[in-house]
Amino acid sequence: MHAPSVFDFRERDDMLFAYLSDSDSVNVTSVYEIYPIGWFSIQQRLAEHGFDTKIVNVASLMLMHPGLDVERLLARFEAPIFGFDLHWMAHCQGSVELAALVKKVHPEALTVFGGISATYYADQLIEYPSVDVVVQGYDTLEPVTELVTKVRQGSRDFRSIPNLLYKAGGEVQATGFSHKPDADYNNVRNDWSYYRDAPGAGSSESKLIMTLPNTGCAHDCGWCGGSRFAYRNMMGVRKTLIQKDNDLVIEELRTMREAAKRSSIYALQCYSENRTRMHQYLDAVKELGYKSVHFEQFSLTPPDILKKMGESTDAYIMLSPESHDLKISAAAGRGNYTMEQMEEWIPRALDAGVKGIMIWFFIGMPYQDRQSVMDTISYAERLIRKFGGWAALPLICPMVPFLDPGSQFFEEPEKHGYRIHHRTLEEHRRAMVEPLWHRRLNYETRWLDRRQLQDVSYDAIARLVEIKGEHGVLPVGFCKAVLRTIDETRQLLAEMERALELDKRLPAALRDEIRRYNRKILAYTNDQIMPVPRPLGGRWFDDATVPQQMIEACRASPAASSPAGGT
Repeated sequence: MHAPSVFDFRERDDMLFAYLSDSDSVNVTSVYEIYPIGWFSIQQRLAEHGFDTKIVNVASLMLMHPGLDVERLLARFEAPIFGFDLHWMAHCQGSVELAALVKKVHPEALTVFGGISATYYADQLIEYPSVDVVVQGYDTLEPVTELVTKVRQGSRDFRSIPNLLYKAGGEVQATGFSHKPDADYNNVRNDWSYYRDAPGAGSSESKLIMTLPNTGCAHDCGWCGGSRFAYRNMMGVRKTLIQKDNDLVIEELRTMREAAKRSSIYALQCYSENRTRMHQYLDAVKELGYKSVHFEQFSLTPPDILKKMGESTDAYIMLSPESHDLKISAAAGRGNYTMEQMEEWIPRALDAGVKGIMIWFFIGMPYQDRQSVMDTISYAERLIRKFGGWAALPLICPMVPFLDPGSQFFEEPEKHGYRIHHRTLEEHRRAMVEPLWHRRLNYETRWLDRRQLQDVSYDAIARLVEIKGEHGVLPVGFCKAVLRTIDETRQLLAEMERALELDKRLPAALRDEIRRYNRKILAYTNDQIMPVPRPLGGRWFDDATVPQQMIEACRASPAASSPAGGT
């Protein structure tokens, strides 16, 4: 069960799902309806042991069917176990609340949580009444399989299963965090066959899948909960990069069959792959005819890999220097190339056949003040002037809503110039429903407080949008629409802030405005690369499990199913 970031988001008129407050850099809404790809591995492993496991994306269903009565839907499900991901902290409010509703409808069922954030906060998470079991670890295939086997045998004695915190006899029991495989991470083949002809996208429509060949990282970006520092401390391991069997990754690619020719891949963490594995991966991409691949790269990709990328597919590279300023970039955990070196490398990458490079900058890094952020935007204009825009496309986003618990900056804030506002799981849960998004942030820096982080985010992105319009990178109409959204958002945030300061509450008329705005924002997705509203549905993580007739049977009243604004 994948929960929305805020469970009752459809009814909220006391908080703003504001543009830039969460996930506007990618093609999901502020509800964070994307779920961890590792779920496929768990589903596959359980299937291999004879268990029928369904992935139900409740967040996606609630977005696409605003009249859906979730409690009535849950009542239709029959299962002894309901699993919930708490991988990203953005789901800390919604996942616990959805589990509570499951407990209400199915009091005898076992509720199980897992993921990086669940591992970090295991001791706190297990204390919630809606949580029966927390499975710790980065690869939980074996513990989860043993757990499901026990439950199907009618047993609730989990003492022999590693990595668990669970409730027994009113007490919390811990079985020890000992299952930490250092090879063959998530050692199953993910099966994309369900998505080949998924409803909601026409047969000729492009599809996007993801590949994840490893977990953990050999690098140490200070803000990241998946970094070397975080994995060593959170998972208690020395080896922090665990690779998946490359043959299984390639078998996953084959499961798309002919649909590969109209599919793109977001290749996660390929920067951690060695040359041999990368060449094998690219050979498979070429053989199967995948339309395009977006490669995350930590360093400037070497010539042989660039050549191979260009020969294999329409390849796009995503770089994340975080700042144009090498001091800030290095303090953030990058800084392994200068902007001058990057500018010399870009033509070589394009000559090798790479179709485009996306250059991501981040707001919320050490030493970064307002002037530095705006200097990054000035540098972005230089890139656009030099390379024309799309060949080397600069992008910028704030680090929202949270600095990752377990990351170096979260664990050692003073050393790196940070102040942490929310430490416990419950503090983060309460923060997720703060009316104003700068108060949701769990951090501020010595150089930018939370309100300044909010303000400079709008200033920077508005200016970058203007620049892209001026240089013809984006159509003027797109740019004007984004700028109108930014103006509307800032005005509404200011009105909310004034009302809360004066009366400690939001007046009815303003709540109506908030509801209208939220419905509009959550009615579609977009991203910074091409900021055009996209209809919901047809993505790999959208729900493909619950039959349409079941959805129709679980709708609320007709009035509730057609809210003004059309979510």
